Amino acid sequence: MRAISTIRARVRAAASMVAIGSLVSLGGVATSGASVDHAQSSIPKLSSFPTIGQITSQIAAAEVTKKPPSSVHPSLSTLAAYGDFGFADAGNCTAPGTDSSSVNVAACTFGNKSSHETVVLTGDSRAQMWLDAFVTIAQGANFKLILLAKSGCPSPFATYRVNNNGTYSNSVWAACTKWHTFVRQTINTLKPQVVVMSSESDLALANPVHYAQAAEIQQDTAAFLKSIPTKTRTVVLGGFPEPGSASSPTLCLSKGPSSLLTCSFTPSTDVTINNQAVQSAAKSSGASFINQTPWLCGTTCPAIIDGIVPYTIDGYHIDNTYTTHLTGVLWTALNRFLGK
Repeated sequence: MRAISTIRARVRAAASMVAIGSLVSLGGVATSGASVDHAQSSIPKLSSFPTIGQITSQIAAAEVTKKPPSSVHPSLSTLAAYGDFGFADAGNCTAPGTDSSSVNVAACTFGNKSSHETVVLTGDSRAQMWLDAFVTIAQGANFKLILLAKSGCPSPFATYRVNNNGTYSNSVWAACTKWHTFVRQTINTLKPQVVVMSSESDLALANPVHYAQAAEIQQDTAAFLKSIPTKTRTVVLGGFPEPGSASSPTLCLSKGPSSLLTCSFTPSTDVTINNQAVQSAAKSSGASFINQTPWLCGTTCPAIIDGIVPYTIDGYHIDNTYTTHLTGVLWTALNRFLGK
């Protein structure tokens, strides 16, 4: 069952070496992944984004569309250059690299900074990828948003291998363990109204070196969720279908397929089992679970939805253009937890 996971580092390394010269001419707007200026007065109304019904219809249409469009957003050249990850608004907020184990919380605060309602978004790069959508919601719904995220360091409490941009060593990642302590202490000090966890579910563990099985994922995720103050509403934003590098629809598009259907995928058995383990952890811990899969997939997961390529080049994240497209759906899913 771990065949996909155990070769992950090598697959990621291979994906990073894919030649950009083979990209087809699906130009579109070359969204650079630059920071969105959320201070501007033109913040879109939350009601201006597609509803879940509209997203579902867009996915259904995409599942039967064979002809590639003349252009897509973001452009494949932008994605090939590892753009549109959506991390730009984090600035120097997130804990980068293999050493940093804390951040300046003030620098990680967005939305209405004077609001008495605080939402903490925490996790790894899966939290970072949602930042722009969360900031737009925080502005529109008038709450304070705090991001606590360290790329490559998942939220579940466990002892991880050092992860340097997807390349693993067998050493214990002490900074990740210290980061967990920092997050736990910060959340307990802040006592936010809501904590949203968005994190990788495929856990590369140390001592001994292995990838976590479902029972370990459930146990380690529950350990984090149970550390959150009891009066705080806890939400897990999970169920990411994760094509990964081996099945990356974005890489498939770069090869100029005659039919878009060849670039669709279905989540692997590993991904499904891991996501189910996280959902079980949420249930056993009294946390709520928001499933992202219906926001990306119907019977299959299309490579282009409403003219948008949903996935980054590595296949492990949703790109910023599509998370922005999902802002209204995310808002609807979160609204019931915000006491509005």
